[in-house]
Amino acid sequence: MSNSDEPYVNVWPYVGYYTLTMVVLTIALGILVVLIPTFSEALGKAAGFAISFGSANVALYKFIRRNGRLFSRREYWTTVLLSTLAAFLISAPLGWLAISGEAKQHDLSNVPLAVWVGSVLFAFLLTFGLNAAWYSSRFGKTLLKVELARRTRTDTEAFR
Repeated sequence: MSNSDEPYVNVWPYVGYYTLTMVVLTIALGILVVLIPTFSEALGKAAGFAISFGSANVALYKFIRRNGRLFSRREYWTTVLLSTLAAFLISAPLGWLAISGEAKQHDLSNVPLAVWVGSVLFAFLLTFGLNAAWYSSRFGKTLLKVELARRTRTDTEAFR
């Protein structure tokens, strides 16, 4: 079966799983930081990577569980792009709140527009690269092996 014969699966539900997981993990992290303020210093830098990784793994797991295969090339790039846009739309307001909070302490009016645009572009490209890595077949192959083993166990249980 060539790539053109392969059926295309609608990836919107998996982008939804990604988005929902990202929101839940972000809220959980916010609650954790409020309850235990010392975690903000320890978790601050790595939290974004963990949230991105967890969200992509949930979406990838749901895709593999429902379809029994990895993404096709078209599904992969569509999912990466849409997930990046979703992450960016969720993170942008949070980033704006952080910047506006910092603006109260420091004057940010002298920051050139090119720096703001460059920062936004860098954040978008970093998120895109992370999503491309998290959705890659490196992580997917492990999930696929586990799912196929589970299906085999379930299917052969009646014959034991």
